Amino acid sequence: MARGSLGAALALLLIWAGAPAAQEAEPTGADPAPPAEAGVPLPEPRPETAGENEPEAPGPDEEATPEAVPGPEPEPGETPAYVPPEKARATPEREAPEVPEAAVTPAESVAAAAAIEDALACEAELERRGATFTIGPSLSDEDCGVLRPVTLAASSSGVTLSPDTQMLCRTALALDIWIAEALVPASETLDGGRPESLRHSSTYVCRERSSESRISEHSRGSAVDISAILFSGRDPVDIRAQEPGSAEDRFLAEIRRLACGPFKTVLGPGTDADHAEHFHFDIAARNRGSTYCR
Repeated sequence: MARGSLGAALALLLIWAGAPAAQEAEPTGADPAPPAEAGVPLPEPRPETAGENEPEAPGPDEEATPEAVPGPEPEPGETPAYVPPEKARATPEREAPEVPEAAVTPAESVAAAAAIEDALACEAELERRGATFTIGPSLSDEDCGVLRPVTLAASSSGVTLSPDTQMLCRTALALDIWIAEALVPASETLDGGRPESLRHSSTYVCRERSSESRISEHSRGSAVDISAILFSGRDPVDIRAQEPGSAEDRFLAEIRRLACGPFKTVLGPGTDADHAEHFHFDIAARNRGSTYCR
């Protein structure tokens, strides 16, 4: 073979052997972009010149908030006509108009309104039961008084009262219930028929308790003192100590016992010297609805 032909063949061999080496060389830069599919447009690359501190644009659901622009300083105006004091005023203004002083506070007026509602409801019940009574004007005398005092002429059982009474309706209602459910049935143990009348020694009277400095329940119209029971066919039974074991003794003990319920306080002969000759019944409110009967 001629020398020129041998050199040309050697050059072709070198070219054929070097081509695969160039194809298998590892890339030294960024990964090449994948080939684009035919017919699909590619987004434009994001520019790399944007600064890191540049604010992002608001999203589709967000509104751009404009920056607050300071307005002009308000001009000083006139001083208000009323300037509140640093501390609350403890006395009325001397120039302020005067009004009549109220006899009761607003809170007391609320209690009075409730008391009137209760009195009206009680009067309706007393009338429903069949009692005979009248309502007088309310009484007020310093710490004493009676709201819509009731004069009970006759109970629903037909038993009359004398002299005229002045008491709260709730006192009259308790008395009417006691007469009907205690006095009348108990009188059947006595010879001489049913009770005809009650004689009382006190209903409303403005005074202190006889043995204490506190105001008496009589001063509120919430008490009644019964001194005797009159019958249609026999002598009266006085409220006093009777012969032990007698019919009168048992009768008085029974009606006294049954008064402890309609009334919250029941006193009488044997309690003390002040109650030796009458029953004292009152409806004074006590703790937890308790009673004082002795």
